[in-house]
Amino acid sequence: MTTKAVLFDMGNTLVKYDLGSPEEVLNRVLASMGIIRSVDEIEKAFLTAETEAKELNLLSLFGKIKCEEFWIRWDSLVLKHLRITGNEELAEAVQSKWFDHVDCTLFPEVKEVLLELKQKELKLGLISAAYKEEIALILGKSNLDKKRFDIIVGVDTIKKAKPHPDVFNHVLRKLKVKPEETLFIGDNIDADYEGAKKVGIKAILIQRTETNTEKTKGLRTISSLKEIFKYVE
Repeated sequence: MTTKAVLFDMGNTLVKYDLGSPEEVLNRVLASMGIIRSVDEIEKAFLTAETEAKELNLLSLFGKIKCEEFWIRWDSLVLKHLRITGNEELAEAVQSKWFDHVDCTLFPEVKEVLLELKQKELKLGLISAAYKEEIALILGKSNLDKKRFDIIVGVDTIKKAKPHPDVFNHVLRKLKVKPEETLFIGDNIDADYEGAKKVGIKAILIQRTETNTEKTKGLRTISSLKEIFKYVE
């Protein structure tokens, strides 16, 4: 079957986050406001906040409520477990400063690969677990024009996230391609590889630094996007 579309995850597939984990980003955001907490303290606060967020049903609202509203509510929980007062007001400040402390770049081969795929007249898509406005900010910081993609889907596009089959099926309908005509490349086995595979899309796992393990045995794996051309029929 001829390949007609190639779909990508964003983080750790196209884009590299150079300044670390969300906990490290929050550490820098708070420090910029004169609030000092260690990354270890923040990691513990994240874990406790996640437990409470589940109890409050907040995590189920990810993608279903506005981006700013979700993250302010999440940050308020984290700040509470860091024993910082004035949580909601401070959470708004954290949210407004967040992307000032995030640095991201494209992996070296990304633009070349996207250009070559486009020259082959393939349709290109981006499916991310981030909100659409976050995707736009990250692509902007990474100097990747969103017009390179025929479709971009965030967690708030249809209010569902990978690996839900509706996410992949939405893209297939919009691009007017069949699953067997489509490749999907991502770095997460469950959300990306298995999610795409369940709807009949040919899934490829990108492992830029990890070596093969028992968990990846039998999966299609690549270490660079340049390797996807052997799967483009």
